[in-house]
Amino acid sequence: MRYAVLSDIHGNLEALTAVMDALSRQRIDQYLCLGDVVGYGADPAACLARLHSCDAVMVGGNHDLACTGKLDLGWFNDAAKTALTWTRDQLSFTELDALRRLPLTTVVGPFTLVHATLPHPERFEYLVDVAQAVDVFTTCRTPMCLAGHTHIPCFLEYDCAQRRIVRHLAAAQELTDVSFTDTPQTRRYLFNPGSVGQPRDGDPRASVGLIDSEAQRVSVHRVPYDVATAQRKIQRAGLPGFLADRLAAGR
Repeated sequence: MRYAVLSDIHGNLEALTAVMDALSRQRIDQYLCLGDVVGYGADPAACLARLHSCDAVMVGGNHDLACTGKLDLGWFNDAAKTALTWTRDQLSFTELDALRRLPLTTVVGPFTLVHATLPHPERFEYLVDVAQAVDVFTTCRTPMCLAGHTHIPCFLEYDCAQRRIVRHLAAAQELTDVSFTDTPQTRRYLFNPGSVGQPRDGDPRASVGLIDSEAQRVSVHRVPYDVATAQRKIQRAGLPGFLADRLAAGR
């Protein structure tokens, strides 16, 4: 099976369209989305529709839940609050209900999907240290956990016997072709594909992950998109200018 792994689209239709167009030139058997389809960007409904059109399996992110009232807006900074309030007003009852129904975690074949950290997915914690990663590995019951939220791609390998992380890949050149083995008794993996709609690793191009379960390979691909149009839409919507500016910086 070949899987496309998308995360943190954040209402950026230009980025999502470019990614989907690039993926259409490959064989993709299943689309997986790790949450935060909405928030920040100016096309929440169109992004949600695009994912539904390809039958993507989805979990809920903190922005998805917040615009449905399942997560308090006090959790967010002022720019995010403004965008979430605006996003909520753009979505129909049916669209909001679809977001409300998203699970926090789900399992697809050898993968456990979650937006943030697995032990407490409802807390939406950022995975920033080794202890958190080890907690994910010891909680996960499938060979690989797929997580987003940080907007920064990475791949970690955990040795179950030694109970330690033995591989941590984060540099772009390291993530172009990564091997793994389907042996959850001895090895487990965590893969973050980065962000489609708002990368924060200094590269403004959309980021998407590919997994070939037969070849046992993982890769991160960067896709250029029309940043200027996405910025203009944010500005025309009256959303905070910072949300438009950061797209060009990839921060």
